[in-house]
Amino acid sequence: MLTNKATVLDNLPFTIEPERVLREMRVPRIKTIEEIEEKPLAESVKGAIDKAYGLIHGRGVFTTFRLNGVDGNTILSDDAGSLFKGANMVKLLGGCDFATLMAATIGPDLENEVERIQKAGELTDAYALEMVGGWMADYMADKVDEFVERAVEKAGYKRTMRFSPGYGDWSLDNQPETIRLSQAGKIGITLTQTNIMMPRKSVSAVIGWERMG
Repeated sequence: MLTNKATVLDNLPFTIEPERVLREMRVPRIKTIEEIEEKPLAESVKGAIDKAYGLIHGRGVFTTFRLNGVDGNTILSDDAGSLFKGANMVKLLGGCDFATLMAATIGPDLENEVERIQKAGELTDAYALEMVGGWMADYMADKVDEFVERAVEKAGYKRTMRFSPGYGDWSLDNQPETIRLSQAGKIGITLTQTNIMMPRKSVSAVIGWERMG
């Protein structure tokens, strides 16, 4: 197993599920586009899904680091410094020998198109496309997660849950180091001054390699 070396994943395959898009839009008790009574909304959702296939470009990256134990509320790592600090990190990684930092994105094209059609006044179409993108960011993160899980299991470990900066006491202030160490720049992810990822439809996280038994 290689540590501190980024694995880049390009052209991640995907399928857009209308039911998941409708759930993202919080359309109650409806599972198919055909069930939507408001025809303009139904046409916007279908059009957004069709358009999104040409706008989404799934990419991912992950990098694994060796851990060296626990010191108070910090997980020690020669290579990751004090990134993994706080009660949530100790709970997540306290029994782990390694941690993988990962990032995933759908790229900038979809959100650029949302902005364009918003300015054109096509608000329903923009909303529907935005909802497609919101779900697909997590979809791409799940795809990268699957690659990490296979690496974890191949090495004889079991994986922890996926945990992202901004949750619990692992604050968003940890985002710059998460992006730097995961080498998310290799897939085009940058940060604003307020630690928001660009493209916005991106996800970063850590997964621990927990010892078996």
